[in-house]
Amino acid sequence: MADNGKVEMDVICRMETHTKTYCGKFEGYSLIKTLAQKTYIEIGMFHMAGVFWGIHFYPNGIQDADLTFALKLLTETSRAMVIKFEFSLLNQKGDGTGAKRNGNCSFSKQGDILELWYTKKTAFEASEYLNDDCLTFKLHLTVSKPSFVGATRKQIVVPLSDLHQHFGELLKSGEGTDVTFEVDKEAFRAHRNVLAARSPVFKAQLFGSMMESKMDKITIEDMKADVFKIMLQYIYTDILPSEVEVSSEMVQHLLAAADRYGLERLKVICEANLCDSLDVETAATTLVLAEQHNCGQLKNICIDFVSSCDVLDEVMETDGFKYLMSCCPLLLKDILDKVHNSRKCN
Repeated sequence: MADNGKVEMDVICRMETHTKTYCGKFEGYSLIKTLAQKTYIEIGMFHMAGVFWGIHFYPNGIQDADLTFALKLLTETSRAMVIKFEFSLLNQKGDGTGAKRNGNCSFSKQGDILELWYTKKTAFEASEYLNDDCLTFKLHLTVSKPSFVGATRKQIVVPLSDLHQHFGELLKSGEGTDVTFEVDKEAFRAHRNVLAARSPVFKAQLFGSMMESKMDKITIEDMKADVFKIMLQYIYTDILPSEVEVSSEMVQHLLAAADRYGLERLKVICEANLCDSLDVETAATTLVLAEQHNCGQLKNICIDFVSSCDVLDEVMETDGFKYLMSCCPLLLKDILDKVHNSRKCN
């Protein structure tokens, strides 16, 4: 107790709140409606309040109910969380007032499950909420968890990692390099061990049975020097230069380079960048790029965008769409299938 009669607080705890509305659609109910009781399909997953959540659909219930939707905590949590939810199934008009449930509970450990909504299977199958083998749902979720702030005890501040800076300087200085790459008539010195540790392709090339393993100078074909330079910087630092230095065209080349050398994180970074800049003019060429380099997430996003009734006609007028038709004509079938399925469920 302090001399002035006030309590000196060591720690202040307060509840921090996170809110999210998650909408989803599931197609193909007839294919899973005969699953055994307690067997589920994960029809949604999202990140919120520092953890991952899954929306599980039990077509034959968890216990007594014939059909159940549930929320499950997928990752570990260090503190219990208070959950407030409102779950509803939507009919063709987007109205869910007739199939709505709300409530609250607490989640304290990975694997905790909350039943969001349940009903008899016969009632569900005869309702307006199952249309053309599709169901649409909406979940409004509020998560509150304790956050400790205002500690008055002195603490030791741990500095942020500067590993990337040290490796960046190692690349820049050229100290200890043992291999040189010639790319588009420009030379780049590097360290075999660093490249092999980061890329399975470089590992096979530099330490395997390939002839390059015995060469001090290796020529890289079909790649621009500035693309290889940025890729090399990423290999050493795990980060990309600023957006000013990396244009959309550069990102496309980097994605191809990342796929070529097995740099999966760089590949996903490029996918995310291209996704953010997706528009009518770039959609078709980005879709072709995604198809050529096995970028499943980016491909699906492009198809969803292109097959939208609002932009499809505009996309078909672009040079990129003509390029798509000439080099990847089978993608047109994927687009048309998406358009057809969207119209069936709407």
